[in-house]
Amino acid sequence: MKKYFIITVDTEGDNLWNWSPGNVITTENGKYVDRFQNLCDEFGFKPVYLTNYEMANDNRFINKLKNWETEKRCEIGIHLHAWNTPPFCRLFIIRWI
Repeated sequence: MKKYFIITVDTEGDNLWNWSPGNVITTENGKYVDRFQNLCDEFGFKPVYLTNYEMANDNRFINKLKNWETEKRCEIGIHLHAWNTPPFCRLFIIRWI
């Protein structure tokens, strides 16, 4: 029996643990994904890159992923953060009594 598992890679902007509204989110970490993809290629793994809003807007990063996906070396998914993905809308707290 053949066994499978899925490798997911959560790709997000830099230092989001320290982010607060109004701060610019950079995507320099996208430059280093090649090393991980090469490791996956070496062992025959096909990762799924779960990409959020700012990474999806980084052309350098997306072009890499599109090439790898075209070559069947990865798959692309998405995960979004409600606090920094447009459209922005104000959230209200509703208390039921």
